[in-house]
Amino acid sequence: MGRYIGTTYHLSESELVLRVFGFLCLVFLGAALPSQAADKTLRVGIPGFPSLGMNPLTSTNLPALYTLAAVYDALTWVDTKGNALPQAAESWRALNETTWQFKLKPGQVFSDGTPLNAQAVAFAVDLLRSPAGASYTVSVEVPSLKSARVIDDLTVEITTRVPNPFLPQELSLMRLMSPANWAKVGDAGINKSPIGSGPFIVETWTPGVMNLRPNPTALRKPIIKGLELRAVPDTPARVQALLSGKIDIAVVLGPDEIAQIEVAGHTMVFQPEASIILLAFVTTKESPLKDIRVRRALNHAVNKDEIVATILAGKSAVATQTAPANAFGFDPTLPAYAYDVALAKKLLAEAGHANGFEMVAEIYAGNSSFAPLVYQKVASDLALVGVKLDVRMVPIPKYAKGLHQGVWDGTGIGIDYNSVPSLDPLRGFMRHSCLWKAPWYCDETIMPLLKQALGTFDLDKRRELTKQVLRHQREQAPGILLHEYVRFDGVAKRVKNFAIHLGFVPYEQIDLAE
Repeated sequence: MGRYIGTTYHLSESELVLRVFGFLCLVFLGAALPSQAADKTLRVGIPGFPSLGMNPLTSTNLPALYTLAAVYDALTWVDTKGNALPQAAESWRALNETTWQFKLKPGQVFSDGTPLNAQAVAFAVDLLRSPAGASYTVSVEVPSLKSARVIDDLTVEITTRVPNPFLPQELSLMRLMSPANWAKVGDAGINKSPIGSGPFIVETWTPGVMNLRPNPTALRKPIIKGLELRAVPDTPARVQALLSGKIDIAVVLGPDEIAQIEVAGHTMVFQPEASIILLAFVTTKESPLKDIRVRRALNHAVNKDEIVATILAGKSAVATQTAPANAFGFDPTLPAYAYDVALAKKLLAEAGHANGFEMVAEIYAGNSSFAPLVYQKVASDLALVGVKLDVRMVPIPKYAKGLHQGVWDGTGIGIDYNSVPSLDPLRGFMRHSCLWKAPWYCDETIMPLLKQALGTFDLDKRRELTKQVLRHQREQAPGILLHEYVRFDGVAKRVKNFAIHLGFVPYEQIDLAE
């Protein structure tokens, strides 16, 4: 794995291979692609395809966002303000605190010609609640799901285990697939035969390229005539592919690429991602971080304003709490931890660490090209108060092992508090609390309040309880609160109407200039 030695980042062998692969992808792009002006095919450079394949219930984040949204529909989609809007569903209402009724749009079919009806919705819920589906990402992301009951072909009732006022938003993660196709091919065959009702149909899929054609039966009919998703793992290679006209959109870039993209006449799209980035503390093992004075000291030791201004080009905001500013229950009265080196040293001395200490942080930066720079800056600032932070960039398998099994080499984790897609910041506490199956931070004192908030259906009452939870968490300093996450996507001048909402790409709105 790569590591920082001093202030220099050294590439590991695996990262060097990745960069070489990215260069080869760029060469392949140049050899394989026709002129953009010749057709209406949108070409998107992404870091990679979903590691778990095209089963829409196994992935919810990048890079699945760009692939699954092209092929599948969900009952709802969520705009950037957190509003649930109709997709496969026409309308919905809460019958009581744990039962919702969804009405589907009539005339919907999957691309294999079978109906998208209430039975298909119940199939998805049943699959998530089955032993096989218990490990699916969507099952973990929507834990309140209990059961579904078909009322008629266009009406389904969904029951939750606990009151969940954000169920319509969360069901935007449950993308629907053809039950008939699943019966034929199963989980093992879904990659070769992904059947949804979205705007595109997968035509071919090689390790590096997915070609898709318009779905003639889709309700979300696309304007463009084709879609090509190309795996280009290396960020510089994606940028060069965009600048050379080989792709139309280069996703998951960083602020360092703004100037060269805009000088070329293209656009860098900035999109807040409804989450905050932090260096989370592992307090379930013995370390100085078990002392709240140390945790607060490290927050005062890092200049977050400088991170936002210099590394993020001013396109983000300093995190004041474990929720972004647009989240439900965000408390605007909570200030950020002030940058105060003297106070940080004072708190460390009071805790018995006047000479500082050493700690290891494990970071996975696959979805952010600027994350290494952010954590390098954190390490540099901590060194000024005597704390030596060893930042280790780790591959996703090792990072996932830490998340799901609690196996961490150090006491710091580069991670986020994610409120996508509902903008409910309590979603982040499903991991960052004792509720998680392998907790790294477990504060028993917050659990009664957290459980009360999670079980409250009334939105006004829940908002106030959420503010109390956020206030408590900020005071406890579960990590170094850094910044709100923002996504940088480079978009060619010929692309019209590109946007990304909370976990959804509306491909049907995108057009290409002649």
